[in-house]
Amino acid sequence: MKAQFLKRRVSTLRLAPRRSARGGMTLIEVMVSLTIITSALLGFAAFIARFMHMTSQADAASAAMDLAVSRVELIKASPTWSTLTSFNGTQSGFSNCPGCVMTTLVTKDSSTTQNYATVSVTVAVPALSSSYTAAPVMVPFEKTTVIAAF
Repeated sequence: MKAQFLKRRVSTLRLAPRRSARGGMTLIEVMVSLTIITSALLGFAAFIARFMHMTSQADAASAAMDLAVSRVELIKASPTWSTLTSFNGTQSGFSNCPGCVMTTLVTKDSSTTQNYATVSVTVAVPALSSSYTAAPVMVPFEKTTVIAAF
């Protein structure tokens, strides 16, 4: 009886399907996954580089506009009308906007019907690049206002 049981057991073992001995990934699966990961990382690196460039451009533009607005406000606060043209000129060497060049132009119109001054402040920022070339160019930011005679 014991021999029959063992014989039946051996025959059932032979008829059972073999299980796969595969326990890991194939070389092709590894190469495909590495290709996908590499392309995702390259895309992310390109995004980070572009993001940093745009952030530096926005910082330079913000500093330039702050300079222009502060200069216009300084001229508006001037106590005497006759000395407004003394603000004309060019300045550079700003701590918050390195390389920026600010040009101020005060033009008085003293016609018989109108008496006003046009104040134009232009700040050129060398750190910005144009959309057509990667080379830095002087990009101007301008703030203009009109002041009536006082």
